[in-house]
Formats: sequence, C-alpha cells, structure tokens
Amino acid sequence: MESNSAIPWEASTQASQMEATKNSTMMGKITAADIAAEPTPANLQTAGSKTDRLARANQWLEATLNNMGHGLSMFDAENRLILCNKIYRDTYGLPEELARSGAPLADIVGFCLKQTTGRSDPGEIERQCNWIEGRVSQLAPGETFADTRNLKDGRIVLATIQRLSDGGWVENHKDVTERRNGEQRINWLAHHDPVADVANDAYFGVELENALLHLKVGTVFALHWIDLEGYKEINDTVGKPVGDALLRSVAKRLLECVRKPDLVARLGADEFAIIQAGAKSRAGAETLAKRLLRTISEPYNVRGHEISISASIGVALAPNHGSSALELMKNIYTALHRAKAAGRGSYAFFQ
Repeated sequence: MESNSAIPWEASTQASQMEATKNSTMMGKITAADIAAEPTPANLQTAGSKTDRLARANQWLEATLNNMGHGLSMFDAENRLILCNKIYRDTYGLPEELARSGAPLADIVGFCLKQTTGRSDPGEIERQCNWIEGRVSQLAPGETFADTRNLKDGRIVLATIQRLSDGGWVENHKDVTERRNGEQRINWLAHHDPVADVANDAYFGVELENALLHLKVGTVFALHWIDLEGYKEINDTVGKPVGDALLRSVAKRLLECVRKPDLVARLGADEFAIIQAGAKSRAGAETLAKRLLRTISEPYNVRGHEISISASIGVALAPNHGSSALELMKNIYTALHRAKAAGRGSYAFFQ
C-alpha cells in the first residue's frame, strides 16, 4: 500500500543512509534509506534501478496471484482486504471497489449475500462477519478451517481460511463443483439402479432395516413386492433397449403412486419393492396395492411400441408379519406366490 507521508531529507544521516543503501543493494531489498538518500546522480541511478526492480517485483507478484488455480484473498486484523487475485474477484463477481486494498469485510459479505439470496439484511451480514471473525480468533497462527459455500448459480466453493500471526487471515477459494457432483454421482450409483432410476436392492435393504429400527410402538408400515408379468417375453421380443425403457416407465409410475416418505426400489430384472412408510393400517396398504395394479396395467408407448403389462403384488405389514428384515422378506415372498396363484393383476397379504 502506498503512503502519502513525506520522508525528510537530513544531511546528518547521509553516511548511515548510504551504508543502508549499500547493504540493501547487496540484499536485493529497498529500504526507507534508499528513498531518503541525497539525490546525487549516482543515487538517482541506484534509486531508479531499485524502483524498476520494485515495479518488476510487483508485476511478478500480480502474475503469480492471477495465475493460481484458485482464488486468494488476504485480510488484516481490522477486517479489511489487503489483496486478492482475479479468480477471487471473478468467483464472487466482486465490483472493482470491493477488490481494492482496504475494502471492509462487511461490504464484501453484504455484496455476496445479496448476490446469493437477493437480500441485503444488515443482521445477517453482521452474523456472518462475526462467525468468520470468531472462527479465525479461535485458531492458532498457521491453523486452518474450511467452509463450503453454495453459490446462487449452482457452483460450490470450498474456502480454506488460515490465520496469520498479526491477527489477519488468508483465504483460498477453490471451485469444487465438478468434484462434488462426481462424488454425488458415485454415491447415487451406489444406492440406485441405473436402469430404472430408483433405489437398488442394496439401498432397499439398508432402508428396510432403518424402517424396522425406528418403528414406533403402535405404528406399522407396509411392504409391497411387485412382480411384472410378461416382462421377459417383451424383453425377448422387442429387445433389451425397449425393455429397459419399459422398466423406467414402470418405475416412474410407481413413484407417482407413492408419497414422499415411501421408497421405491428395483430388486431384480422384473421385480420392484415399495416401503410404504405412510401406511397406518391394512386398509391403507390395500388402497395402494390396488392403485399400483391399476397404474401398471395401463398401456405404454415405448419407442414406438404399444405395450401392455400386468403385475402381481405380495403385501406384508411390519411388525405384524415380521419384526426383522429376514422374516418380512420371507413372508412377503409367500404372499407374492399367493397373488400369482390367483392370476395376473392380483394382490395378496401374508396370512
């Protein structure tokens, strides 16, 4: 930062100043003595070369900052911006006046808050500033903490903040959107069936255990096992791409039949299951089973093919028909066979 204060010219210190100039030249540093030295031709030449070197050093610093792969900002102990690079400015869309040295943290936070929420709430600005200051003050010099920021345009920025010895701090801002999306995709693939776009059998097993674990006394949930009738023949006749598209269409209809707390999963080639968390009684489970059969049996238009399909459904209630996942699955399998024995388009409860 530049200073507006003048440096006095004092002849009495000329010898010491020239010695300082000599030392600073050897060390490659510019001192106040260099600037204050009597402006002789030799000194002017030295000062000029040092000014050039300082200008080059500033250019190198700016080039270094702006060629980093992440945003960087530095604040002093008075919560004022010391410096920042172009990626930091571009990440948050800061106007020029908020990217200058001396810009208050509160103004920067207020701008970012308005960009994200569309609001400029003084109370929220103060809360966020206090949060940052509080976290920084708890750190020892050199220690860091990380803060994830979700921007309005969908980007995710990981801000790593490190305290400096003078009470200020430095922030690194890295766009981790692609990485987080990749992690979410991996997590999604671990829990979902890629063909039907619903939960897979592994996730179904976990959620069934959780449903039993959190089942309150006096409450029930229903388990529906759906077997598609004729799917194998359709798949063999019109091909796997059409068969897969049919499964996605069936899964979409199943999702439209259930409520938000319920889970739809694909267990096998032509088998689906539903954990009906909202079932309060046998009647509620029966109502859903009838709606599922009716919805599944409606005609499909898949890639130019008119397709009709039906289903059989086995139904079991927890804890009435089993207090463990193994017992429930065993009993619902029995119920499914009863439904299949009754003919296509039927449902049956475990008895």
